[in-house]
Amino acid sequence: MSRSLKVAATALFAAMAAVLEILPLDLAFPLYEKLTLDPTGIPLMLALYLFGFDVAAPAALITGIVIALPRPPFRGPNPVGAFFKSLAEISTLAGVCASRRLWRGKWLTLLASLSLGVAARAIVMTAACIALLPLFYCIPLTMVIGLGPVVAVFNVIQGSLNIVAGYLLYEALGKRLRSLTSPLSSS
Repeated sequence: MSRSLKVAATALFAAMAAVLEILPLDLAFPLYEKLTLDPTGIPLMLALYLFGFDVAAPAALITGIVIALPRPPFRGPNPVGAFFKSLAEISTLAGVCASRRLWRGKWLTLLASLSLGVAARAIVMTAACIALLPLFYCIPLTMVIGLGPVVAVFNVIQGSLNIVAGYLLYEALGKRLRSLTSPLSSS
């Protein structure tokens, strides 16, 4: 894939994720209202399936930068949230990317992507929350540890939504775009 195509694809998918982040499309997670489910990771996952990690990961970092900045009229700046969002999305992308050796057909690809992508996200984000929430938000460590299972369940759900939606979009669009892209397995 040419360098200019990678840059254009990164910009396109980062812009799609940023728009989804800016718009008020998130839903409060019922087990802990400070966590919200949102569609931001779907275009990032689609970028991974279409172009590979070297397009999807920078798009996730760019999305994080957007989250860190003011996003009028809907949201203010959120640098800590940006860090956590970028870490969550990149860990999911890395898990899915690591699963590619197991990809054998449509359903096994989706199952492998879900298994490793969701596991990576849940483990990384639970550990990050335990380590960093006391530092960033002065939440007592015992309270953060108590939230650990809730954070893990949230990340399993959010990661699953991103992976399934991204993969279904890839299946629908991938056949039409194969002449422009190389699938993840070749990156």
